[in-house]
Parts: sequence; structure tokens; C-alpha cells
Amino acid sequence: MRWGLVRWLGIDPGEARVGIAACDAEERVAVPIEVVPEAAAFPAIRSIAAREGVGGIVIGLAVSLDGTEGPQAERARRLGARLERALSLPVAYEDERLTSAAAERDPFRGRSRAPRDDVAAALILQQFIDRRRRAALPDAGSGDPARDGRVDGGRDDGAQEAP
Repeated sequence: MRWGLVRWLGIDPGEARVGIAACDAEERVAVPIEVVPEAAAFPAIRSIAAREGVGGIVIGLAVSLDGTEGPQAERARRLGARLERALSLPVAYEDERLTSAAAERDPFRGRSRAPRDDVAAALILQQFIDRRRRAALPDAGSGDPARDGRVDGGRDDGAQEAP
């Protein structure tokens, strides 16, 4: 499925906290919005999606280095299915390998020990919108889903719909 330019909400789901980010309507840059407790994630995402006027949601999918999905990916897919049903918005999944570690290395973080789940969500979303932009160009990608970082079995837009 191909989507036109959309303001996307990026989600980094975790067991304790959920990071939330959004991109601009031109899909150029993703920015962190906030971190919410996991127990409050669904109503927070619903509220932020309405406030930000998003047209779709990208959820980070925890995939192991060998490409298998574990319990975290299962929870992310359940959240995605629930959001898709409740908000009537398309949901895509993006490989989130190493984004939390990259968020911890954020040079703007300084000495803060605060969780950076929102930065991880922005990294996930930026990866997704960059892939969409590349897919729109002729001869984009290598043709190898694993090498291109997709967890969708080779769809050309880098996204995966909720089951």
C-alpha cells in the first residue's frame, strides 16, 4: 500500500515507558514530543494524534539481529492493531534495532539521565520517512529487504500494516 505525504506519529513502545514523536507534513524531519508511562500510552497517543492532526502511525518493532520477532514485537503489534481500530489510521511498523542505544548517545542530552524514549521514537520515525523518500526515487534500495533494513518481507514503501 502506498500513502501520500502524511504527518506521521512515531511510537517507541517499551515495557515501562513509551516514546512519542511526530514529523512535519512534508515528511522531512521527525521531532521528539514526549515520554509517557506505558499504562497511559493508549490515551496519550490517541490525544496526541488528534492534537497533531496525524494521518498515520509508525510503531517501532523490536526485531532481533537475526530478524526474528519476540515478545516485545508481539506487544508492539497488539498496540498497533488497537490504535488502527480505534483511530482509523494506517499503522506501519519500522525496525527499531539500535535506536534506543543511539538515543542514549544523543549529543544534545548533556548529563541528563532522563529517559530518551521520545528521541528513540524520533529516530524510528526518521528512518521510516527517509525510507519512504528513497522508495519514491528511481532505483531506490538494493532490492534486498534485509540489507535495506525492512522488516516487512520486501514491501517497497518500507512499511508493514497491522495484521
